[in-house]
Amino acid sequence: MDNVEIFHLANIRLPMEKNRLLLIFVGINLFFTGIDVALAHSINYFIPVYEWIPIFYFPIGAISCFIISFEPSPRKWAALVHIALMSAGILVGVLGTAFHLNAILNPLGSLTWSWVVFGSPVLAPLAFAGISLLGLYAITEEVEGKEGILRVPGLGTFHAPISRNRHFLWLVGLGFAASALTSIIDHAQYGYSPYKMIAIVFGLFATSVVITIALSKQWTKRDEFVYFWTMIAAIVVGVMGFGFHLSADLAGTGQLSLERMLVFAPVFAPLLYGDLGMLGLLVVAEKNKQLTMNN
Repeated sequence: MDNVEIFHLANIRLPMEKNRLLLIFVGINLFFTGIDVALAHSINYFIPVYEWIPIFYFPIGAISCFIISFEPSPRKWAALVHIALMSAGILVGVLGTAFHLNAILNPLGSLTWSWVVFGSPVLAPLAFAGISLLGLYAITEEVEGKEGILRVPGLGTFHAPISRNRHFLWLVGLGFAASALTSIIDHAQYGYSPYKMIAIVFGLFATSVVITIALSKQWTKRDEFVYFWTMIAAIVVGVMGFGFHLSADLAGTGQLSLERMLVFAPVFAPLLYGDLGMLGLLVVAEKNKQLTMNN
């Protein structure tokens, strides 16, 4: 058990040490992102052949996270294998983005809004890159009292320009930015309605909140209060979006079909907001030494 507090606004008892929980979080996200990609690519029977790349990668990357999470102190070889796999995940995300970008070029080789909206989701592969980068940082530890000095199992220590927590905040902020941009693109397919604007407006707002926190040298109580409740709101927005998408997929037929779930209103897409909200709370959680000593 690990007792943590979030900006003096909430005390939480985690089931395990924070870093290990982050690794499980990464493993779960890699697994479900991989399943989502597998279902999406199955619609066109995994053609071209490079659509198999993320399918082969995600179970290996997820298993690595789960194995490392159960080791209080990862062995050198296990840490090095994990680092290599997370680096490969970043490469998979970047390559996937290049493939998707190439797929949405019109016959003249240029980008047009209609091809961006109705073509391959250009930002979707970056999920692999973001999750893998999170898994890469999750295995590191910041040397106590030395901000930006990261200890990497098996490789020694490295000096980063910003603290480990700020790296995490940038990942959360960029995740919200990508989600907001994806909402703008996806919802353009059938026109914007008031409830569709919730995801767009909230995504942009959450991005500004997190990036502001990441850039600020010191956080005021107001900053912490706004950040905390923005992350809670992200979870609520994610669940609401799931309900809206599920309702849209059921409309008219009362039945679910794989193609409608993946293409018409991707039912799992809104849950990314909830995912980022939980991650945003976890990365700023700090060990409550007083509670830990009392226990």
